[in-house]
Amino acid sequence: MKQYYKIIDEKEVLFTGNVLYTEKEIDGVKYKMSIYNPTDQDMIDAGWLEWTHPEPTAAEKLRAAKEEKIQQIENYDSSDAVEQFTINGTSMWLSHEVRQQVKTSVEAYVATGAEECTKIFNGVEYTFPCTTWLQMLSALEVYAAEALNTTERHKLAVSKLTSIKKVRDYDYTEGYPEKLSF
Repeated sequence: MKQYYKIIDEKEVLFTGNVLYTEKEIDGVKYKMSIYNPTDQDMIDAGWLEWTHPEPTAAEKLRAAKEEKIQQIENYDSSDAVEQFTINGTSMWLSHEVRQQVKTSVEAYVATGAEECTKIFNGVEYTFPCTTWLQMLSALEVYAAEALNTTERHKLAVSKLTSIKKVRDYDYTEGYPEKLSF
């Protein structure tokens, strides 16, 4: 069905329902009516005007293309293409919060004099010297920071593009750091 609007209190109001409340005069008597799923003619007869969507301007189209590309960049950043590393051949990712929790835990082991500790991720136990844990966590934190910098550079580059073609052709998968393997 087409969209319709009326000017009510000097504002364009879109018809958004599926029930048209109207009055009809039959033989000089006004009747209030509810028309479910009104036809185009019902809408016109009730004084509604057909809504035509204005064609977006070039600037609006460019802004929409940029917003779409930036959403793609953000989706890529949070995908396994970026958020992944391997440990003993198993792929995984640890959020910033989990990395901080693990670091705090390993530092507590070190403070008590332990030389190694075990952590369990996705049902798999990993035992390493505490110094190795801290080195891996530091490397992972640097990787995450560099990946985020790359994502932000891509978003900034897209925001500066001046044509829809350049936006659509922009390759946001370039420049990410190499995934870590422990």
